[in-house]
Amino acid sequence: MEKYDLLDVPHLIYVMDPMCSWCYGFAPVLHRLKEEQDGKMNFKLVLGGLRPCTTEPMGEEMKAAVHQHWQEVEKATGQPFDLDFFERDSFVYDTEPACRAVVTVRYLQPEKELAMAEEVQRAFYARNNDVTKPEVLAEIALGLGIAEDTFLERFESEEMKEKTQQDFLIARHLQANAFPSLYLLVGHNLTLLSRGYRLYDAMKAKLEEALKASKP
Repeated sequence: MEKYDLLDVPHLIYVMDPMCSWCYGFAPVLHRLKEEQDGKMNFKLVLGGLRPCTTEPMGEEMKAAVHQHWQEVEKATGQPFDLDFFERDSFVYDTEPACRAVVTVRYLQPEKELAMAEEVQRAFYARNNDVTKPEVLAEIALGLGIAEDTFLERFESEEMKEKTQQDFLIARHLQANAFPSLYLLVGHNLTLLSRGYRLYDAMKAKLEEALKASKP
């Protein structure tokens, strides 16, 4: 890749929610793309808020729809799902705490932000952990080397709640109305690379095409 002026360093912007099943399915694709572009472009994670501040428990109709959806994601992506989740009663599918946990790690140890998102995904989908609970999120953060009390103090702060809402606003500003969404920003030029899940080869080709088009 040719060198860019400092102001034109490409940014890969990823809009996701840790409790979005297609984002979980997309995680290996995103991880591979990010590793390949390491040192060539900056990476920005935006928490989109799939179902933030939901208060109603999942009903049987919603459970059936989500169950079918998860099976489709598992088949398409190969990511493992623990379907015992659907034996839970009165589960409130509120994605705000999981999003806020990732934002909290961003401000505590920014280099572990994406790792936190990935660990929350694995905890929820592959291990059936309730990642709407602060103590579960604190345990995940502990696995990344962040003390539970340090995490919880920051997680519960009004600042982190506000920062999380700011991410949701950025996602709406980007018109990321489906997750995962991936964008390339070069200078003032923003290109939508993907809205929804795509396979790695298609994603890499789209990124290369956008990078080529962004050159003077």
